[in-house]
Amino acid sequence: MIENIMHIDAWINMQMKSMQIPLLSESMITLTNLNNGRGILVFSIAFMLFFAYKKWYHALLFYFVSILGAQIAFVSIKLIIQRIRPVSDIIFASGYSFPSGHATMATALSLTLYVIFAKRVSGVGLRLPLLFISIFWIVLISFSRIYLGVHWFSDVIAGVILGFSWVTFLVFVFYDKLKR
Repeated sequence: MIENIMHIDAWINMQMKSMQIPLLSESMITLTNLNNGRGILVFSIAFMLFFAYKKWYHALLFYFVSILGAQIAFVSIKLIIQRIRPVSDIIFASGYSFPSGHATMATALSLTLYVIFAKRVSGVGLRLPLLFISIFWIVLISFSRIYLGVHWFSDVIAGVILGFSWVTFLVFVFYDKLKR
């Protein structure tokens, strides 16, 4: 099973290398940098200030626990698994690769914001675009990590699953409080 996953990872990595062009590479670097540690910190401070201003204290706590928990989870798993990254010709990335922290955080951030704002908008007409934007961000960040050659496909899939699982768990924990 693991051998099959490694073959798929290598094949996808090879396909990505064959489609790399300078303009797309620069775009992917910019995009992936929006979702790095500094980017997540800036987004998080802005959203938490917004939630505090709106007096959405349960949303603020939900957001804080979602983002912090996702960060702790992916870092812990990286230290346990210690999977070596693929070698990128475009950018340098240090540390271990499994699971993708960018994919984990993009998923946790997007789904957390979706849950918070979907509870506060009426009608499918606004929830559907919110959901589309959330999914689009996850896919875009995940693609950027594979395209840039700093993660294997399975790293990104694991990151998305980790972020999704963590936020889903927290939705159940915070369910009654998120309604307010």
